Amino acid sequence: MSIAIVLFSGGLDSTACVYWALDRYEKIILLSLLYGSKEDEVIERVNQKYSSLLSLEGKIITIPFLGEFAKSAGSKLSKGETEPPSLSNFSELDRKTITNETMKQVWVPGRNILLLSIAASFADSMKEPVDIIFGANLEEGETFPDNTKEFVDKMNEALTFGCMNKVRIQAPFHDLLKNNIVDYLEKIGANLEFSSSCYSVEDWSNDGKPIHCGKCESCLRRKRAFSNAEISDKTLYK
Repeated sequence: MSIAIVLFSGGLDSTACVYWALDRYEKIILLSLLYGSKEDEVIERVNQKYSSLLSLEGKIITIPFLGEFAKSAGSKLSKGETEPPSLSNFSELDRKTITNETMKQVWVPGRNILLLSIAASFADSMKEPVDIIFGANLEEGETFPDNTKEFVDKMNEALTFGCMNKVRIQAPFHDLLKNNIVDYLEKIGANLEFSSSCYSVEDWSNDGKPIHCGKCESCLRRKRAFSNAEISDKTLYK
């Protein structure tokens, strides 16, 4: 049996990974890891929604110690911290001095190393080869070094030493921008309305859609992706 574990945060990229995996694997598990961030409730609810919507297995693992590290580092994604940084327009997304500064404010120490390692440990416990599907992409890779193909390649190299089972990380969108990912999802008829890109979701629609703040950097990247792809954005914003 072909098995995929999708490292699922509920955003555009990991949602695209779910749909990409649908016709490639016989068994798909949506794995979400909660670590005491402002996004925990959102991630859990979106995991439950897509697991139900697509009849897939959802799995939630809580790792509170990472939340302690994030809080010590002053990450604005930690519960109780001030609002994450916001941007005023799309052009600021291409200004490295600005995005490097916002990256530092939301950085969670070693997060993707840890999340992929936990996913690999889970995969290693199975008796068949497993692919971990990871939403690394070109756009975020320009700011976040742990969202690059180079990072994925190094992690895969480590897994050949660290796992007894055959475990491999796949990053199918590593060379795409967000608008390319939105275009892909539109063409295959994916349901994106329940996904969440926002750092600060505070409310939900009656039918379970997250209401985005519309001003954090992640929201602006989502807005720009739909705009550049010339696709109607059905995301709910404040």
